[in-house]
Formats: sequence, structure tokens, C-alpha cells
Amino acid sequence: MLRVPTLGEIVDALRLHVRGLLNSYRDPKTHKIHRTFPLPPRTTLIGLAGAALGLSEDMLWDECKDLRVAVVDITKENILHGTGRAEDLVKYKKYKGSTIETSIYIRELIYKPEYMIYYASDGEDVLDQLHEAFLNPKYALSLGRDDELILLHAIEKVELSQLDYGEYGETVLPFNPVEQGFTVNVNNRYFEPYSLATLPSTFIVNGDVRTPSGLQTYAFLKNLKLYVKGEGFTDGRCNFFFL
Repeated sequence: MLRVPTLGEIVDALRLHVRGLLNSYRDPKTHKIHRTFPLPPRTTLIGLAGAALGLSEDMLWDECKDLRVAVVDITKENILHGTGRAEDLVKYKKYKGSTIETSIYIRELIYKPEYMIYYASDGEDVLDQLHEAFLNPKYALSLGRDDELILLHAIEKVELSQLDYGEYGETVLPFNPVEQGFTVNVNNRYFEPYSLATLPSTFIVNGDVRTPSGLQTYAFLKNLKLYVKGEGFTDGRCNFFFL
């Protein structure tokens, strides 16, 4: 029998409704074919905030490393089958001594994604700064590569309620669901196994060198809904965990 979620702590957050055309979040374990994660990871969402604020690389990971972020894919609310997939053939040059060779790789892309992105912080003025920054961004807003731009459809401050148990889907969890315990919503006629990845939660920047730090396991839920225990949050529309 499924438990009824219990609402707890109230948290202020900034919610962005964004849409893309072609976006990608490269899985670092791939080489000749650059596979994409189904949703943007934590560092990509932090980078989006940094672009809006106009922060340099070293300032970004110093000032925003404690920012709480979350994402939910809501594409299926408007497109029945959800996001599509495409492939981009990329040609690049390799310099070997005085000669130049060319090679190619395939970049996997997500077609027409639509997300709810959430930012929260313990600093009272941080959300105000982010709100103003996203209304007047210093740099072009993108998710993925620099030219994978997004459209900011709406931005607003919302109150989130904490959940001790809830249904989660089309989002990223900051843990392996097996460790927390979960139940699968089998009402869906089609679902996919979740995918796990160990990724950095932040970076240490020293000059031109950026070193991954804070490695953590993340679970990407795509075409899958799980009932999970843990300190999740809801805005009344989407359930998610901060990353």
C-alpha cells in the first residue's frame, strides 16, 4: 500500500520555465559517439545561473557552489511522446607535427525539450539577484554547448513544500534509488530503467585548469515514475530533489 506524502518545511525558490530546440549534456564516458544524458546535470544548471549573472569560471564555482538546483522535464505536458532525439555529425582537426588530420564524431541531441528549473539558497538576497539576472542576463542562456540556446518562457518565485515520500518522474535524483528504497509506478504502459552516473557536483578552478570535485551518484528518471522516500520537494505541480 502506498503511503500518503507528508508536507513539511516550506522553502522559497526561483522557478524557471524554459524551452530549447536542440540541447545536449554529454556523458563523459563516451568518445566517438557523444551520448547525452536525458536531463541537464547539476553543473549544467549552475552554469546557466552563472551565464545570467555574468560570472567568470573561477567566480562561478566560488560563489555558486552551494546553490541548490533541480530540474523536471515537462515536455510531455505539451507533446505526447515527449522529447525527440537527433544526431549531429561534427568534423574536427587534429594537429600532428606539421600535418593536419581530420576526424569526426557523432553528438547526440535532445529535440525540443521543455523544463522546469528550480534554484534555492540559504542567502536571503541570492534569489533576488538571480531573478534580476535572468530577466536581464549578461550572457546568452544555453543548456549544453554555447550555441544550444534556450528560451526563458516564465520566471517566478514560488514556495516549495518538503516531502518525506512522493512520486518522482522525468527528473534527476541525487542518489541511487536502491539505497533509499522505491516502488515503481506500473500504471505506465511504457517505461525505461533509470540510468546512473557518477558526476562532479562542483569544480575547483586554478587559473585555466578546472578540476572536477565532489563526485556524487545521480539517477536520471526518463519515462519512469518511482515512489521514493527522502527529503524531496514539491511546488504543487512537480516533485523533485535538490541536487
